[in-house]
Amino acid sequence: MLELYFAPTPNGWKTTIMLEECGLDYQLKLVNIGSGEQFKEPFLSLSPNARIPALIDRQPKDDHGRVMPDVELFESGSILTYLAEKTGLFIGKSRADFHRVNQWLHWQMANLGPIGGQVSHFINYAPDGNDYSKQRYLNEYDRLLAVMNYQLQKTPYLGGEYYSIADIACFPWLLPYKNYGIALTQFAHLKRWYDELKQRPALRRGVDVGKEWRPENPPDASMRKVLFNQNSNQYKDK
Repeated sequence: MLELYFAPTPNGWKTTIMLEECGLDYQLKLVNIGSGEQFKEPFLSLSPNARIPALIDRQPKDDHGRVMPDVELFESGSILTYLAEKTGLFIGKSRADFHRVNQWLHWQMANLGPIGGQVSHFINYAPDGNDYSKQRYLNEYDRLLAVMNYQLQKTPYLGGEYYSIADIACFPWLLPYKNYGIALTQFAHLKRWYDELKQRPALRRGVDVGKEWRPENPPDASMRKVLFNQNSNQYKDK
């Protein structure tokens, strides 16, 4: 049995999309990141960085059907790779395919995700007076969309000819583009890719996971302190 520790954010949706695409059964465990649950056990032991998602694969079987010890993983990229290797899905058909996909998965983890997170913060949560920071990250997000567009004019999907974990990792970070004032029509190849992916039933189910847990109101002062004032204090006496 797969246990997914989750919150309804782009990083969480990467994993639910993958699980739905693979047709795998899983148990969902909500982590209330607004109350600081990510700094408490048992989650912190699973994810030392105190970020969702995390995954436990209980008693997985090897290629010979033998039961193995539980597998515990944190970081969405590592979870996507593990599930792809477990199922043989969405990783291409050869070692060369794997590496083409893997480089774009790493690109998402190092670029689109972090920058998308900063854009969201400065547009949605930061106090007024941060125009430079907001525009800095918005410009970089815009550039990263152009990077994807450049690649997608050459290949149908980011990793090549096949829909893969690279596409799954990137898609959730495009969902808020309208809120950022970006017209996707300026990126014709990226728009083609986005419009195609959003019609996939399993992807849509993955994004819908946790809808009932999405906050209806902006974070209050207590939640803001937890979400936006993290430092080494959260690890004292652990």
